[in-house]
Amino acid sequence: MANGESINLSTAMKEYHISERTFKRNMTTIHRALPEKSYEFHHDLKTDNYFLNQKDILSFDETYAIMKILLGTRAFGKQEMDSIGKNLVELVDTHKQSDINNLLSALKGGSYLPVNKDNNLIKRIGFFREAIEKQHPISFDYRDSNPKGHSYKRNIGIPLSLYFANYYFYVIIYRENPEDEKNNGKTYVYRLDRFSNPKMHPRKQLTVPDDKRTDEASIRNKSYLMNSGSIISYEFIYRGYYPAALDQLPNSRVKKDSEGEIVKTADGGVIIYGQMFFNGAKMWVQGQGSKVTVKAPQSLITAIKDELQETLNGYEK
Repeated sequence: MANGESINLSTAMKEYHISERTFKRNMTTIHRALPEKSYEFHHDLKTDNYFLNQKDILSFDETYAIMKILLGTRAFGKQEMDSIGKNLVELVDTHKQSDINNLLSALKGGSYLPVNKDNNLIKRIGFFREAIEKQHPISFDYRDSNPKGHSYKRNIGIPLSLYFANYYFYVIIYRENPEDEKNNGKTYVYRLDRFSNPKMHPRKQLTVPDDKRTDEASIRNKSYLMNSGSIISYEFIYRGYYPAALDQLPNSRVKKDSEGEIVKTADGGVIIYGQMFFNGAKMWVQGQGSKVTVKAPQSLITAIKDELQETLNGYEK
């Protein structure tokens, strides 16, 4: 009954070799034992079927919103997304479960295109969650996006935090640097789906300096799609709808004068400033075309010019 099936009086009497009185007494016992917040007990007088309607454990609207978000992130493979969806279906009222199931129909067609086709993210999340909770070092291989080829050097580090942003899960890991005399390690951001064979390391402890404990909040506030490169202070002249740019650039601001009025450039643009990772800034600027001009830093201006020149050279061949 809890799984949505019904029990018929006549069928149950024959199957269990019991009387009608005993069956009804059992049904009464079940009815009284049910938590009222979770189930409604029903008896169809015409068919003599007894069944339950599950009430919302999580509100339908909240469940529907969560499903939409998960499908929109495209983070999970189809099998994992189907498993998550079916578990969420069981949290809503029986009468509304079909509406959530209809969302899962996207998995059967071609409308759901996950960014990662593997179906082991949940297992990996569990592994790193445990390592973070226990502050236990791990050893791992990592498949990076270096166009020159992948390095198969085995790494050792301690996971500090796990978070999700822009289609992917990321892990913040502190790694020691044995080649440095003072053993000055660094904190790195890794994409969860690119780990290969992560394992708990026999070494029980790894000391992480306080200044290396970068948390996910500080990463989020400086990140646009890419968490690599050094952190830079930037100034952009933006000629589009600037609130949309502020939404995309964490912790960004529009330059204002002493009276609190937005400073406008000669061509009607505004000046946006803040801090973010170099490669993320570069990617964002390249995606804005002529709407953006970089004012600072000079290193980003040079990188954008070089990239544009290489692009132009490709069309002149």
